[in-house]
Amino acid sequence: MPKDQLPQDPDSLARWEQLPQNKPSKEALPPVAGGMYWVFGLLIVFLIIVILGLLLGQPA
Repeated sequence: MPKDQLPQDPDSLARWEQLPQNKPSKEALPPVAGGMYWVFGLLIVFLIIVILGLLLGQPA
């Protein structure tokens, strides 16, 4: 963090507080929810490959 900070501007703060403070919509949220499905699917595929590798890799 810089040592030389600018002084606060009370006029800017007042304007910011006058802006509408709405709850963000689902479209405005980060795409982590959609990405988690991909990660979960890849994790299942990876586990299946690991289990098959362990079962098929052992000598009889």
